[in-house]
Amino acid sequence: MTRKKQSSPVAVEAAPAPGRRRAFLAITLLLPLLLFGAAELLLRATGIGALEPLFVPAPEATGYLQPNPDAVQRFFPDPAAAPDVSIDTTWFPAKKPDGGLRVFVQGESSAAGFPYGRWASPAALLAGRLQATYPDRDVEVIGTGMAAVTSYVLLDFADEIIAQRPDAIVIYTGHNEYLGIGGVGSSFASARSPTVARAVLALRRLHVYRALERLFASLGGASAPPARGDGTLMSRVARERSIPLDSELYRRGLEQFEGNLDRLLARYRAAGIPVFVGTLASNLRDQPPFVSGPAGEPGGSADESFALAKQHDVAGRYEAARSAYVAAKDRDQLRFRAPEAFNDVIRRVAARNGATVVESEAALAAAARNFIIGGDLMLEHVHPNVEGYFRLASSFYGPMVARFGNEQTVDDATARRDIPVTEVDRLQGQYRVELLKNDWPFVPERRPVTLPAPRDRIEEIAQLWFAGRLGWSEAMSQALAWYGQQGNDTEAARVAVNLADAVINAADPQYVAGRQLLKAGDAARGERYLRRAIRLDGSRIEYRMSLAQAQFMQGRVQDSIATLEAVLAEHPGDERAQYWLGQMRGGAAPR
Repeated sequence: MTRKKQSSPVAVEAAPAPGRRRAFLAITLLLPLLLFGAAELLLRATGIGALEPLFVPAPEATGYLQPNPDAVQRFFPDPAAAPDVSIDTTWFPAKKPDGGLRVFVQGESSAAGFPYGRWASPAALLAGRLQATYPDRDVEVIGTGMAAVTSYVLLDFADEIIAQRPDAIVIYTGHNEYLGIGGVGSSFASARSPTVARAVLALRRLHVYRALERLFASLGGASAPPARGDGTLMSRVARERSIPLDSELYRRGLEQFEGNLDRLLARYRAAGIPVFVGTLASNLRDQPPFVSGPAGEPGGSADESFALAKQHDVAGRYEAARSAYVAAKDRDQLRFRAPEAFNDVIRRVAARNGATVVESEAALAAAARNFIIGGDLMLEHVHPNVEGYFRLASSFYGPMVARFGNEQTVDDATARRDIPVTEVDRLQGQYRVELLKNDWPFVPERRPVTLPAPRDRIEEIAQLWFAGRLGWSEAMSQALAWYGQQGNDTEAARVAVNLADAVINAADPQYVAGRQLLKAGDAARGERYLRRAIRLDGSRIEYRMSLAQAQFMQGRVQDSIATLEAVLAEHPGDERAQYWLGQMRGGAAPR
């Protein structure tokens, strides 16, 4: 009988248990995340790939913060591609004072006070007026506005502003939405999709992403930026120089503005911060359309609407003229002025998010000739002159005081007297506008600008500053010395106050401002600066002697006597205090 051959045994590997399979899968999936997390932690520890912060320690003032001059670079893979714009320096305490009133202003160049700078900005104009309204509180109004920004920039700054515990936010923005950073027709960091643009802004907060982005840009992966020295910012910012009304790009810009503003206001509402958002004003009467578009189209071209507006204006039909001027602005295809639809967006989005709408456009129109905003309040297309900035800031003042509660309101006449814009600032602004209006789009090709010979010392100082041969503080110090020599106490006080507010951690500038205000007859404001000086350096007898003078000038004789007695308690032999205490009791004021 044949025996059946047995097959050799074969080893069979047992299948992994389901639990082990899941573990392998989890490790496979988690390993990249773990590596990414480790890389992120390492880069954070070394500072590589850090996003440029909105606020940085003030280098010359321990315990103070300031807006970062390089904040604009965070929106560009290559910092060299960023436009040469920055936020004006304002120092504020890193620790918010107890009982303080802290307000941030957001926006573009009009929110920054262009062309005059910080002292014409709504932030500066509101600061002085609110401080006079609430004399017992430390009032801080910090501007974060800068040229060429859009709603993307404001939204990206929001969390860092919230971290500074503001009591209110002021927003005036919209004119750059088409041609600013991230605008649909901009040369600077534009994006076709708002969703993608917002995602990129979020990703840039990761050090790994930011480091890779910069590396890619350094290897030539980023597109070349417009040349910084080639004309004004306006002449470099516009990639799309024709965006017709109701076109695809026009509608995208409108949707972008509404989406970002909605998110911005919702974020502040969630943080419990009151927001005051202003409607946008433009030069209607005295700014012809930049790019008209073809004639004969339905509704007429921009030039045709502007010509019709002029006819109505000359004939005294001002309501019809204003409507035609608005139509001309809206049909202007070069989008350097916000269309009227943006004001509808502002009102609608503010209502959705519980923000206060400030009718800034109506406030300027009420002050304009025949209620049509023109060259009486505007320097060119959107930037107000000094009176225009005053009206713009004033439009926010009333609603803010109504929200915070009335203590002692400051009327327009008093606020206008105390406006911080010096004559040097006014001249500097005039020169900058001349430069702007001698370049595209105001003229076809850039033209050289030659300033006239200075007629006096103040014009000489302003021109030296404009040419970069003097810094701001040196220019102001020379102006202060000149006004002092001329006996012009009012203008000397205006300059001295700005110098004191610029270096709020230094006692002597506060004392100089206080003394100048006393000479100008403004003892109440003088007392505030003298008290600042004493808080910073209580050892200086002359500071407290001047405080006694300020108190006496306001009719508070007993307070003045008490101040002098306190000086003598610490310095019994001080002959000045002894003399003036005797004079005070006889009715004379110390000096």
